[in-house]
Amino acid sequence: MKAWLKSTVGVWGWAATALLLPGLALASVGKVSALEGTAKRTNGEEVKALEVGSEIEVNDTIDVGPASNLKLTLTDESVIMLAERSQLIIDEATFEGQDRKGFAARLGFGKVWAKVKKALAGSDSKFEVQTDRAVAGVRGTIFRVDYVHDTAKAIMPAAKLRMMVRVVEGRVVVSRLVRKAVEGQTPASQDPKPGERKQVAAPQVVSLDEWEKKFVELQGKQEIEVGNELGKPGPLNTKAMKDAFGRFVDRNQ
Repeated sequence: MKAWLKSTVGVWGWAATALLLPGLALASVGKVSALEGTAKRTNGEEVKALEVGSEIEVNDTIDVGPASNLKLTLTDESVIMLAERSQLIIDEATFEGQDRKGFAARLGFGKVWAKVKKALAGSDSKFEVQTDRAVAGVRGTIFRVDYVHDTAKAIMPAAKLRMMVRVVEGRVVVSRLVRKAVEGQTPASQDPKPGERKQVAAPQVVSLDEWEKKFVELQGKQEIEVGNELGKPGPLNTKAMKDAFGRFVDRNQ
């Protein structure tokens, strides 16, 4: 009887705690605050259509449909917006109350705009958006990442996607792993001249020692293109940000 009572009290105690602290019952890290068109989230085998008010969790893969746009508001009030045919995977989202400890997401393809709430003074909080090409890390800023084919009409292999990082205000550190130059070898990114035959090396394992991480820090009103190498920062192309997605952003800031 005592064992049953102890077990029952334990169950009800856990339930009461879950009701008082919903963060323990749900792994929500934000919610949908605006949606035009359709979007869905996938987590394991679970697939759900999104609507305004839908909760977002760690390990969610968010897919935005054609002719659609989505706005997410995170627990710390940072804002993320996604354009049509975009895919974002939430890899990490850690909050302590309303304060962000860490956030990391991968943009599989598409366009993302973010307004990142500034971290508390002295905090080592991170906010990163990654693609197959590079990582954009910020503290508190407004920026946009486009990872699309030039036509922006179809999902393309990563090798054919073009990555642009545009900073509206604040600063963003863009980092990329690049192959170290080896004396006497032609860089892998160098294409042969017309009519010239190019010998293809046999497959080989590349160790981490053969790569190095390069960084470029962008200030407000700057942008950079990331290919096989990091490009050079240039002035922000404000005209490029006035596309359909840019207009959605303007309507929902």
